[in-house]
Amino acid sequence: MSLPVVENASALQFHAFVPDQQGKVGNAFNYRIVHPVDDLVIKLLEKRPEWQTYELFREAGRNDMDSNEHCQVTLLTSLNISSFGRGNTVTIEPQRYSWFARAGQVSVKGPDGESQPVGTLMLLNDQNVKLLNEAGKTHWWSPSFQSAPAIPDVERLDESIHQLLEMVSTTARQHHIYQWGIKGLPGLAAGIVSPVPGQWPLLESLAKPYLEQCVSKGAVLGDVFHGLIQVVDTLASLHVRGVAHGDIRLEGLREVSGWLGPGLPERFSVVDVAPGPDTLGKKRFIFYNNAWQPPELRFPGVFDNPEQPFAPWQYTSATREGDIWSFGVMLAVIVCATPGGGEWLKANEGLQLSLSDYIKTCGLYDCAKLEQAVSRTTGFLANKKSLLALNLPSRPINILLAEDDRNKLAPLIRLIDRCTEADPQKRPTAENVKEQLSQLVISSHGP
Repeated sequence: MSLPVVENASALQFHAFVPDQQGKVGNAFNYRIVHPVDDLVIKLLEKRPEWQTYELFREAGRNDMDSNEHCQVTLLTSLNISSFGRGNTVTIEPQRYSWFARAGQVSVKGPDGESQPVGTLMLLNDQNVKLLNEAGKTHWWSPSFQSAPAIPDVERLDESIHQLLEMVSTTARQHHIYQWGIKGLPGLAAGIVSPVPGQWPLLESLAKPYLEQCVSKGAVLGDVFHGLIQVVDTLASLHVRGVAHGDIRLEGLREVSGWLGPGLPERFSVVDVAPGPDTLGKKRFIFYNNAWQPPELRFPGVFDNPEQPFAPWQYTSATREGDIWSFGVMLAVIVCATPGGGEWLKANEGLQLSLSDYIKTCGLYDCAKLEQAVSRTTGFLANKKSLLALNLPSRPINILLAEDDRNKLAPLIRLIDRCTEADPQKRPTAENVKEQLSQLVISSHGP
């Protein structure tokens, strides 16, 4: 589990924060320190009344690990912390952020009783981790046991710990981006002396999701263009650094310090870097079943290596070309939200096809192997919904058209076609997409 980093790697600290008010994870860690059951090595580094910090290390040994895992995990047994000293009380209020993470809004109450917000601490989303989310059930690590079973259920035990570690990586791997200062991505809170230890990075506050604050309330297409240019500018900055985001979708966009960006960096990958035991950025973290991923990433192996067997569980790396495909689908979703926009896209056969039909018709895959894969899965390849329908937001959105916006729909749809080319090598770069969107903003008439 390595950070997807391309510079200053030696100075980074791989750290994750896990709410653990009931002490379940702490009990599991402490038991494993005394009674190791696999190659996971756990060491207690610091113990405070409201939190404990552990160092975790495990060599790559599972099918879905392509690197060693080495990180520090702080378990927060209380979200009201007074042991920082200086007479301050720190309060953390978790809020929904993504499936993997929660945004902990941090406030400090001083000796005078005044409370001041100071930033955001990214937390693992404990609502989606089995180890943390089975209150009321008795596990082998439960404090109710006077002693642990002689023979723990190692398979289940490993499954639960692995799920936790998998999600720990998604919150910890965000931390390297703070030093980059890329607009549209979370950055360190500035101008405030942090009341928490230095290894606890506080982020500037994040705005509500873009869907909630703008698009769902009836934005004008011209204003949406400005936001999309900001998003693709963020992608261009990442791609120059050799990093792909891998989570480009309308529901994931957030405004950070007045700039609209992807907002969910937990899926970052270094591109064009082969996995290896000593290579930073080797952890692959794109899942096959995300509807906003391009076909070559949702059907891993077949595109670049036809001899590789289909593996529906496997991870793969995010790619620049994949970011562009997802961005193009997001553009299509936006066009669909305009009056009459759906009519414009009926002719776009690619996005109206299901994933399996799209792959069959694009001419880039071995259809015989694809048929075999479809026949032995009831999952995403068997889903007959169109690629566009799979990406439509769960809540209705409405984008208004100014008079000159109507002339921009045709060139916008042509750009969508280019971004969603089946062949990744034929898609434009993020910089090129930004230029074309900028031209649409300054132009009153389509070609």
